Amino acid sequence: MEIEIAGFILVSFLWALWVWRRRGAAEETGQLPPGPPRWPVVGNLPQLGWSAHESFTKLAAKYGPIMSLHLGSMSTVVISSSEAAREMFKNHDAPLAGRKIYEAMRGDHGTEGSVIASQHGPHWRMLRRLLTTEFFVTRRLDATQNVRRRCIDAMLRFMEESSGGGACGIDVGKLIFVMSFNLIGNLIFSRDLLNPNSKRGNEFYYHARKVMETAGKPNVADFLPFFRRVDPQGIRRKTQFHVNKAFEIAGEFIGERLLAGEDGRRGKKDYLDVLLEFRGDGEEQPSSFSSWIINVIVFVSQYSFNSFFHSMIKNQILSYLRISQHYDFLPFGSGRRMCPAVPLAARVLPMALGSLILAFDWALPDGATPEEMDMSEQMGITLRKAVPLVAVPVPPKRRRF
Repeated sequence: MEIEIAGFILVSFLWALWVWRRRGAAEETGQLPPGPPRWPVVGNLPQLGWSAHESFTKLAAKYGPIMSLHLGSMSTVVISSSEAAREMFKNHDAPLAGRKIYEAMRGDHGTEGSVIASQHGPHWRMLRRLLTTEFFVTRRLDATQNVRRRCIDAMLRFMEESSGGGACGIDVGKLIFVMSFNLIGNLIFSRDLLNPNSKRGNEFYYHARKVMETAGKPNVADFLPFFRRVDPQGIRRKTQFHVNKAFEIAGEFIGERLLAGEDGRRGKKDYLDVLLEFRGDGEEQPSSFSSWIINVIVFVSQYSFNSFFHSMIKNQILSYLRISQHYDFLPFGSGRRMCPAVPLAARVLPMALGSLILAFDWALPDGATPEEMDMSEQMGITLRKAVPLVAVPVPPKRRRF
């Protein structure tokens, strides 16, 4: 008798739970835009495939420019028109200023030290104000023009040396990334991070790069919460490993500067000086704010150069368009969470791209034609070529660098 009563109570509880979840799902669905039918548990994940942006385009043609997708247990609204994007980011950006914290971002160092991942509020506004008033302000960017020129010139020399004077191809994207990383290193630490003779600099580059790669991979634990504990793809574990390694190296750079004390650079503060003063005039331990350094480097390197380099060209050609106000092109995002590094990227890209065009005559290796290039795409934090661009920089007879 007791077993029967217990069984009845269990069945009643499960039935009530099922009804409650169905009612909640129905209410949620009624408030969301239309979208494709979903599978149990996995939702619309099987309909996306490897190229999510192409799948979004195909689904939007059927379900409209504003549609709902269910990625496992996560409800998502996909916007596929400039008109809807304008309405969102221009008139309703405040309710959309929050951030989804993905599993790759969760770790010992938290997310509140990052202007990318921290939630909209007083702390985020303080971080944003620090970037816009100290890092990416016009007077400071104008004062570092020679630093940008020197890093770009070093990239051109390295390209010529690596290609054997125009005899072999080079990975163009990688060398541009190295240049941008050295630029950030000079702005923050007043030194090259990727000196070919520096093991520590190369390790720093490697770990920061791996953070961006692993954090951009689709993670099943984000869509199916019951996998969070096991981390089946190891994305959180790998990301945090590289984050911790990068923090250790950044802590070494900061510790050296703290021990060095005054170095005679009166009136020529770099970004690390600003952070040291901002965090208490050097009284705190390097480990307590090395995450700030990493966040600045990853933020600027990834969002100022990768997405900018692939998307901003169209905005440069269509010079009459204003960034963040023409909603067909949003390489920096828009609204309150728009990338604050736009002023830096807008100075670097024209100079770097113009230098590459003027310094070399470019050709494809092994006599390949443009029609033979593999233009397939790879999705991560940003969209990029699946096969890196390899080209031959042929120095012209007359050069000016």
